[in-house]
Amino acid sequence: MKPVGPIPPGFAAIDGELAIGGMTARQLIAQAGASPLFVYSTTMLEARIAQLRAALPPRVGINYAIKANPLRQIVEFMSDLVDGFDIASGGELALAQAAGLDLAKLSFAGPGKRDVELAAAIAAGVTLNVESASELQRALKLGDAAGLTPRLALRVNPDFELRGSGMKMGGGAKPFGIDQAEIPAVAAELLAAGAEFRGLHIFTGSQSLDTHAIIETQ
Repeated sequence: MKPVGPIPPGFAAIDGELAIGGMTARQLIAQAGASPLFVYSTTMLEARIAQLRAALPPRVGINYAIKANPLRQIVEFMSDLVDGFDIASGGELALAQAAGLDLAKLSFAGPGKRDVELAAAIAAGVTLNVESASELQRALKLGDAAGLTPRLALRVNPDFELRGSGMKMGGGAKPFGIDQAEIPAVAAELLAAGAEFRGLHIFTGSQSLDTHAIIETQ
């Protein structure tokens, strides 16, 4: 429990012991009644979102990906800090519903959506980030069967990538999104079917800390 090396912002040392939110590790363990344990600081969460907002233009919204931490208390707390949420499974949709989130501000991404998940998302008014032409056709069919208008965005697999990313999601054959050249035809099918077009979803890579590479990609 003794801190080793530089202490990250938001943490501290009290009498040589690592501390979070003014409480030492021993105090936190005593409060929880056992260890190991997870400790989350709402103060640090608020500060991180404020820092991100300060770095972005006001017109840019911030969404929280529930898969980053699906603890219900965290999700509920984040609802007052962010503009929307991203989900990646039917289980996360159920969590969002149980947490009382505004489902109209949810987006659902991922190439492995099952029909039951698509149907649940359409019924809830969630925006589906469509990953393929076949997924579009499935969503349109399910919406028609339920008498509902699906809210759909198209996830693009662009012909460029984010340099230095740990996981590349663009710039060639990838399991994520619709190849850039196919987007006009898929968009035309979406519009012809009367679905609500929510825009384009582009996520070229993750785990990149290269500022200049991110700027270049944008």
